[in-house]
Amino acid sequence: MTRLNRRRPLLLLALGALVLSTVSFPATAVAEPGVDHSHVPSGQRFYTAQTGEPFAGYPAIYDAGVTAANGTRSSRVMLGYNSAQDLPGQKGTRLKQSTNGDSTCTDLTICRRQFNRRTLTATGWTDSGTATVTFSQAIAWSRFGQSPVLLGDGKTLLAAMYGVYNTGVTPFAVVVKSTDGGVSWTEVSQLATGAGWAEPNLSPTSDGGLLAVMRKDENLRGVVPANLALYSRKAPTQSGAGWGAAVRLTSETGNSPTVKMLGNGAIVMASGRPDNVLRFSFDGKGASWTSPATVYRNYPTTGGDADGWYTPNGPAARPLRHLGSSGTIGVMPIGGNRMLAVGDNCASGWGCPNDSTVGGYTVDKVNALWKSWVEVDTDQWGKVDLTTMFQRGELTVVDSPMTRYGNCAGNLTACRQSLAAYAFDGDPRADSSLVTANRGVTLRLPRPMDVTGLGLHVYLQGGTDVKIETSMDGSSWSTPARGTRDGVVRPFSAPVTAQYLRISDPNPITDSTAAFLHELELYTTAVGFEHDYPGQAPRGNGFATAALASVVDQTSVSAADRISSRFLRIKDDSTGAIGRAAWTHAASTTVTAEFRFRAYGSANKGMLFSLKGKNGTAAATPYGFWLSSAGKFHWADYSQTAPWGTALNATAINVNAWHTVRLEATMTEVRVIVDGTLMATRPLSQPASTMDGFELGSNGTPTVGDDWLFDDVGYTS
Repeated sequence: MTRLNRRRPLLLLALGALVLSTVSFPATAVAEPGVDHSHVPSGQRFYTAQTGEPFAGYPAIYDAGVTAANGTRSSRVMLGYNSAQDLPGQKGTRLKQSTNGDSTCTDLTICRRQFNRRTLTATGWTDSGTATVTFSQAIAWSRFGQSPVLLGDGKTLLAAMYGVYNTGVTPFAVVVKSTDGGVSWTEVSQLATGAGWAEPNLSPTSDGGLLAVMRKDENLRGVVPANLALYSRKAPTQSGAGWGAAVRLTSETGNSPTVKMLGNGAIVMASGRPDNVLRFSFDGKGASWTSPATVYRNYPTTGGDADGWYTPNGPAARPLRHLGSSGTIGVMPIGGNRMLAVGDNCASGWGCPNDSTVGGYTVDKVNALWKSWVEVDTDQWGKVDLTTMFQRGELTVVDSPMTRYGNCAGNLTACRQSLAAYAFDGDPRADSSLVTANRGVTLRLPRPMDVTGLGLHVYLQGGTDVKIETSMDGSSWSTPARGTRDGVVRPFSAPVTAQYLRISDPNPITDSTAAFLHELELYTTAVGFEHDYPGQAPRGNGFATAALASVVDQTSVSAADRISSRFLRIKDDSTGAIGRAAWTHAASTTVTAEFRFRAYGSANKGMLFSLKGKNGTAAATPYGFWLSSAGKFHWADYSQTAPWGTALNATAINVNAWHTVRLEATMTEVRVIVDGTLMATRPLSQPASTMDGFELGSNGTPTVGDDWLFDDVGYTS
């Protein structure tokens, strides 16, 4: 298998040395309790400053992974950090500062706005000349923020910068643009000017705009811990201009704010001082944010001045509460709803003073880096694991030859080669985009699904939104009625049964080498547990209660075929309880319920599943079933003392393989369909007037040993 390098426009813009490492992070499950729709476990140390590098601070990370044509991914995380003291000229802050150059520099007006330019290749970083920025006026110095943002066309780079204008010595924060791969940059808009503004950062928004976040130092010595205020500005388009008014989000934790958008459309913002905190905008628009969730905390508790500040003999005074970490966090999306966060323990030089009077650290004063995997969810449920489906060859792209795209400079062979896999790799950035000549793509699903909507990261060459069509046979197409767009999600007004999806740009093609479909998320009436948290009960689709049931990563049940990345697991090891998961719904007289299942291990006794409901106002079980560990299905007749009669299937199924059960029920009968074949039709198990829920369970209360995996649990009425 030949892996194709995605040729990312990954730039390191610097004047001075930076320690760069390729770090391998082992995958671990997140099981801590959540905050809103997120799980933010505390960071754990993974790296300590080595001999010859006295510090390890101000980390930044970048996803440099490569996706192969078959959808498999070779992960590669690039991490940069500071190993020198945080002082000008010490070769060392994460935000590189331009200077007056060295003895070879003869024109300071150029040196102050020129940076070393490096690009990432398959073997590592390579020197790629210089990057020069043209500002609206002369500058005294300038810095780039964190990594540039590649816009949806796959060609245009935007970056946030800050510094000081030479005239009047006025601080500034601006947006700069490059259309030649980061060689030349031009200021396109000002984000802020005046005292205190610094450290801006940019992200696309889920509604096609831009979000900027910035730090502003306000009344520093007037309060403790100090006003490192956090501000945001929004722009309706990605032109880099047209910014709305600055909005003050908080008076603290404004240090080095970083924003990234995930594949599910949510935006994460990382910042600090005090502590290292994360905020989330679940709709991806940046209009509202969750309360800050602390991902790491380390600070000294003794040695401060009477007012809570620490005044050393040397660098400027700092609040004691700001020490112990730089408050800088690097964040990197991993998949549609998961991200990696890294930070430091002790900022370079000043973070953990070499002063015997300062102590009582909540962690310690070792120069080190920490990491944390964070789950970031949205309100959408029923997400299909397209990544696994594509890797298994079950999801196919029909009659859509891939084309090249990006900055071609008149030579198509210099462009990126598009791959179908890029639309399903969990990466919403434009440098992994599915592009075709007609800017359309047709997908064939492995089976008909009740689709409720699509989440799309897509670049369109006009003002008309993306066109979505559905089909059962790939020949006869219809355009489903759509609800109001919610960020990247284009919901349907009602579920549409389809096996084919066609996604296209309805606008005239004005640029044949622009990127197109960066990422696709598919939502159905069935819950695949992709947006649920390992170690906890599922949510969505009316989920009500769980006992001895939780979501697990596929890696924790590796003996089971990987049909999805996460499953619901009911593991009954109790003699006093039955393992179960139950969903409730609105009362109805016509219901379809379905689920995929398999036994795990060899100690299983059986599985119960049933449609729940009412008989008038009394609770009832309209239809009940039992699957024995021997692979025989039984229907329940609750009018009998022994409710389980003759098996429905003459030939037993292998319970240690995946199967699908579908129940199509009215108030007179239920059709039992197993693996697409009608097995039996049965009357009510007991009198009932309506159905309003569904339940999966282990064999019974006293028995132990049942261990069942479930996926794609659906219920429609």
